[in-house]
Amino acid sequence: MSVVDIIERGGDLLVSSETIAEGTENQHKNVLQLIRTYRDDLEEFGRVESQTRPFDTAGGTQYREVFLLNEPQATLILTYMRNMDRIREFKKALVRAFFDMARRLTAVAVPQTLAEALELAAAEARQIEALEAKIAADAPKVEYIDTFVADEDLRILRNVAKSLGLKEDDLRNALVAHKWVYREETTRYSQKEQQKVPYVRYSAYADKRDYFRPVPNHDAPRFKGEVMHTLKVTPAGATAIARAARSWGLAGEVAA
Repeated sequence: MSVVDIIERGGDLLVSSETIAEGTENQHKNVLQLIRTYRDDLEEFGRVESQTRPFDTAGGTQYREVFLLNEPQATLILTYMRNMDRIREFKKALVRAFFDMARRLTAVAVPQTLAEALELAAAEARQIEALEAKIAADAPKVEYIDTFVADEDLRILRNVAKSLGLKEDDLRNALVAHKWVYREETTRYSQKEQQKVPYVRYSAYADKRDYFRPVPNHDAPRFKGEVMHTLKVTPAGATAIARAARSWGLAGEVAA
């Protein structure tokens, strides 16, 4: 992972949405959307700054919005992303970068009295306590939100199977057999058939959650009292499935 670029502005330490996108290996537009969605949350820890930056394209120079976040804001926005390895690694790198920059800046501006040192420590403790309380309060929302693969990047299993030259049912059954996903079934009354009919939902096992995304379907009937979801495949999941299909003996028509 490259060095995290921390900006010092008027005594404040900031990190850009571009740096967060690069460090978490996400598209910048997705980071911008997440910040806009939860801007009110972030601004509990100070105003979210923004600026317009130029960038070169084949058609000439264009401009895009970039957000600048302080340490509590950056830490909070990272908690709204899926807890994948690359996100955890970037969290650690970000904390180190803020700490190192703060240490360099305070090397020549240390508290001059015990009272100043105590006040600085108390202010930092209050900031950490407020951030921890916010993270705890938002935990249910963090679990629910669609984190960090744009909707247009997700694929339905039927299309993944088709791209591999497989039947959808064969691929789904293999995923179930190899414990990548599991099947849940309930029944509901069908007005059309005038009887109870089976109602199925698929979910990913915990160690395969990076490969799938449960996309809520609020228009569908509830499943055992919960919002129904459609299990879609992430880009990482499509790649992993293609590799696994060969080892499962499903690769007869799979393109190399």
